[in-house]
Amino acid sequence: MNPTQLLLESSRAASRTAAPTTRRLTDHDPSAHRHIVDLGATVRVSGGELRVQSCRIRSLSLGGAFVELHWLPAGTLVNLTFGLPTVDERLSLDAVVHRCPNNGVSVLFDSPRAWELWVLWRYLVSLDDDADQEPTTRIIIAEPPAEEP
Repeated sequence: MNPTQLLLESSRAASRTAAPTTRRLTDHDPSAHRHIVDLGATVRVSGGELRVQSCRIRSLSLGGAFVELHWLPAGTLVNLTFGLPTVDERLSLDAVVHRCPNNGVSVLFDSPRAWELWVLWRYLVSLDDDADQEPTTRIIIAEPPAEEP
């Protein structure tokens, strides 16, 4: 058996014996999940002309947010400014529009600073503490497209 065949066979054997995992690697960290929130925010849309509008953040995680906002194309650069109940200073995070379902836009934070991540993490953990360790609700923003055979 040549090295390529040996590698292929060992890979097949490993996949047959591996137990399927139902938990993601981030399941241990509640801040990695989106949390339902209701926060007032301001969004600045970058482009030829700077546009500013008020909006509501409906879910929040360390990686991004779901914002009630009119349609924006995927890839649009925005700046999201909002306050948290536990912090005096407002956070101002750059983000990129990831998806745009009917009722808002899903954004991914782009290079947040360390102190902003720390503040977000403390706030998200406090949400779980307030819920007496109840798991957070999973929000499905949009169903993934069906794969074609």
